[in-house]
Amino acid sequence: MRQIRKKGCILAATGIVTVTLLAPGAALATAAAAPPHPTAGHGHSAHPAQQTIWRGDFDSSGSAWTVETAGGAAAWLGWTFTPRDDWFASAEPKNIGCDADVDQPLDIGCFLDERNRFSRARGTIAVADNGIAAANGAVIDNAHPVSTALISPSVSVEGRDAVELVFASHYKQAHKAVARVTVSFDGGETQEILRYSGARISDNGGGDVLSAQEVIPVDVPARAKSAVFRFEYTSNKPELYWALDDVLVRTPLAPLAPNAKGTTLQVFSDIQGEGLPYLDAALDLLHREAPKAPAALVVGDIISGPKENGQDAQLAEYKEVSDIFAKHKMPPVYPAIGNHDTRSSVLSLGQQIDNFIAWGNQWGAKIDNTYYEKVIDGIPLIALGVEAGTTAAEGGVSEKQVKFLKDRLAYWKTQGKQVIVMGHYPFEWSVSGTYSSFYQNSSRVQVLEDIIGQYSNVVYISGHSHWSPYLRDWSGRPVTQGGDPDGYAAFNTGALAMEFGPNPINPWDEDSMTDRPESPTVMTITKYDDRMIVRDFDVLTGEKIQELTVANPLSAD
Repeated sequence: MRQIRKKGCILAATGIVTVTLLAPGAALATAAAAPPHPTAGHGHSAHPAQQTIWRGDFDSSGSAWTVETAGGAAAWLGWTFTPRDDWFASAEPKNIGCDADVDQPLDIGCFLDERNRFSRARGTIAVADNGIAAANGAVIDNAHPVSTALISPSVSVEGRDAVELVFASHYKQAHKAVARVTVSFDGGETQEILRYSGARISDNGGGDVLSAQEVIPVDVPARAKSAVFRFEYTSNKPELYWALDDVLVRTPLAPLAPNAKGTTLQVFSDIQGEGLPYLDAALDLLHREAPKAPAALVVGDIISGPKENGQDAQLAEYKEVSDIFAKHKMPPVYPAIGNHDTRSSVLSLGQQIDNFIAWGNQWGAKIDNTYYEKVIDGIPLIALGVEAGTTAAEGGVSEKQVKFLKDRLAYWKTQGKQVIVMGHYPFEWSVSGTYSSFYQNSSRVQVLEDIIGQYSNVVYISGHSHWSPYLRDWSGRPVTQGGDPDGYAAFNTGALAMEFGPNPINPWDEDSMTDRPESPTVMTITKYDDRMIVRDFDVLTGEKIQELTVANPLSAD
């Protein structure tokens, strides 16, 4: 377990235990200046249009927090810094078998009250967990309520009109529990800027907030020099929790100019047979939202690819998709290869890759490999994919592909460009559902994410999971070990085929939600000079589900 240095004192008169928590190697500071941003090169400013002012992610050596908890000390009582996996282990019941492969049926105590669905969490997190505290002997009731506050150091806001407080939030609503975030400037009165509670008018609508990213705009008073943020949690029940990660304060992105012109790409994934009945409506919807799209990105699993299919059957599946495409005005199609596209046990991997490439070229891709680069109206697109002829150690991804990814991302950083990287598979602990054991990265796949994690200008889009973009973690901002501290942007494209979700009998697995899709979805990505705007749409209703703006960290002011 990560060791945390503590400095504190007990205030006997008030019953408040005050602990100052510092990440390893950190020095307590009264203010944290914005870290210098790497020079973008080629005339680009060293200061991006959206700038991180302060980062308090609980892992880095540049953040310092104070915790104030009323009442006596006990394990897990009040805000606690903990490695994510230690939190899960502490929540598992003792003396009960919870191995889903051995212990059936699982005891209800094996379920973690959705703690493990915090897909945004990596490394060390901050947790206020009454359930674990009570299991460790803490008395929590009406006479002994929990009241705990996690307090940031003083953050410099001098010269700013506004900032944004951003954090990953994972919250289960307990009876009468209240979570709130406040800000005070220059030691003045606190102002509430977010509230979770059982009331419908609260920011959580009275319910749970699972693996969300909160972005809270904060107006800065004239002449204010510093701000302090408090995360306060109160409850009188020995149950449930609030967990945080990746806290930062940043400058807001300027509004788009009224005459700003963007380029919009169409995106969809996972047709794989079951989604064919929805493909017509999906293409109509994409044409409505992006009629002048210069490209359609298909993020894998074009066909269903039953294992017994030979050449004729596989080509027939591709033709089913092509016959529907032919009824629409399609832009050039750029595909990523998926597991269903290489699923046949009759055909070799090389034969299936040839079929995939031939299909892509039929629709204008002009590719000769499963990994490639295209520049679409000035937008760099890099596709990744499994290759034939690799060694067992390479696991379908050759050293040549690894070098290609390194070289191209390094190049586009010098150009100050945001890059779309497209791969069928999501990385573990990135977007919805990827906490599942089903998504554990192989060492080779981890190499790819470690490269991508060096570049905060990457927007990574993946399919495969079939988890719904209606979920709060349809997008994420994963930070890799040793990577860019602002991470990269990750997006779940959803699927046209059946929807998946949590497994009802194993909290670490997933299962299909229904034998028919509940929410076949598509996506658009609109690129402007200083940002990308990603939108998800429900094919059945035609309505927008989600929208997120991703600033280009390399753009000039």
